[in-house]
Amino acid sequence: MAFDFITEFKKLCVQLQKEDIIVYLNQAKDMMDKDQELQEMIGKFNLTKYQLNAEMAKPEADNDKLNQLDLELNKLYDEIMENEFMVAFSQASDEVDQLTKHIQAIITATVNGGDPMAVELPAGGCSGSCSTCSGCH
Repeated sequence: MAFDFITEFKKLCVQLQKEDIIVYLNQAKDMMDKDQELQEMIGKFNLTKYQLNAEMAKPEADNDKLNQLDLELNKLYDEIMENEFMVAFSQASDEVDQLTKHIQAIITATVNGGDPMAVELPAGGCSGSCSTCSGCH
């Protein structure tokens, strides 16, 4: 019985991959990955973050260097997050996160004996922890 359910669930997941928001997320990710300037900024961000962490780990860290690296890191982060492809990816990713939280809420309600057709995504969103939730329906 479980095998039949899993097979049907996998078929539904194939359909999920065709949903507009999933297609858009993947397109945005591809564009982001192909943007050489963005990839260089991300690489520089990661290197700067590594340098900042290395300086912080020193017993006698240089405060001027820490401040300089922190400023540079924040500037790079802002530039990365302003990139058009990163903006598109972030927005699509947020929507997909909401979709997956809704799916998780439906599954959780179902296995707990609830009516899956009555499940709405809570206004605050689902944290995934039932211990802090007043209910999915």
